[in-house]
Amino acid sequence: MKNHRILSTGIVPPVARDILSRFGRIEVAPKTDEDSLVELMSGSIALFVRGVTRIPARVIQAGKDLRVIGRTGAGYDNVDVAAATERGIPVVFTPGAGARYVAEGTLAIILALVKRLPELDLKTRTGNWQARDHTIIGDVQGSVIGLVGLGRIGRHVAKLLRAFEARVISYDPAVSREAAAAVGVEMVDLDDLFTQSDIITLHAPLNSQTRGMINRRTLGLVKKGAILVNVARGGLMESLDVVLEALESGQLSAIGMDVFPAEPPEVSHRIFHHPRVLCTPHALGLSVKGSQAIFEMASQGMAEVLEGRIPDNIVNPEVFRKTPRKPRQHQAVKT
Repeated sequence: MKNHRILSTGIVPPVARDILSRFGRIEVAPKTDEDSLVELMSGSIALFVRGVTRIPARVIQAGKDLRVIGRTGAGYDNVDVAAATERGIPVVFTPGAGARYVAEGTLAIILALVKRLPELDLKTRTGNWQARDHTIIGDVQGSVIGLVGLGRIGRHVAKLLRAFEARVISYDPAVSREAAAAVGVEMVDLDDLFTQSDIITLHAPLNSQTRGMINRRTLGLVKKGAILVNVARGGLMESLDVVLEALESGQLSAIGMDVFPAEPPEVSHRIFHHPRVLCTPHALGLSVKGSQAIFEMASQGMAEVLEGRIPDNIVNPEVFRKTPRKPRQHQAVKT
């Protein structure tokens, strides 16, 4: 297999090479547009999908030797799973691998915005020491924090918030009140979450029910002066225009975004020049430990497929029902 190629749409850390090098050489695609990927699929037995690179049916069909797709993330909406399934190609992903680290990043954004750190840093650097007397600095203690989504990341955020003595509420139709109570969270309706929360954080998957859920109607329900933090998917927001309108009207007092409707975003948009907006490049899960856990889990899952085994972290297990495979002999990495 040494002559085979494992194609990646982005840089991979050493752990991935350590696990997968016995199956073939890992090559990073110089370009990730659809036409370029179609050309590069020839001879590729595996495909690493990083970030928001789209993998449509045409790319999958071009991979005549393709045996597995590995998505380094919990979301896989940018991969045409139906096309992969039709060809019998397993898609593995990394649910929960980076959850703790994204949760830490969420808390960092919350604290930075509540304490107005970016503004105070700039004012201090420019000699405006008097800013300390004229800047209203908030507190997390005693605030109401609404988590839209109480999956792995949301639960980690809730646990971290216990130390701040905040009231944590959540909307997630897939989570019972009993399960939420076990992590100190009160379940509410989505509209109630918007009207009650001082800080709203988004941890929902992107699908037909959640796409554009942050829109003029829902932002109109938000408690005036609330903070919005999106670390999930940019598509949860109807548009940057809509959230900027809410910020400029005072409906929102600050916005933190690790994700955007289009990535990379067009930074000429006015929202990127607003002093109460904090942005990061979809990077909160890519801490040292987070990146290690994500790539280890993806690589282990891909290796199991290439060995003829069935990994736990599989998006489309139905592909294995068509062709019987050897039973698994070890567990995929979990965090």
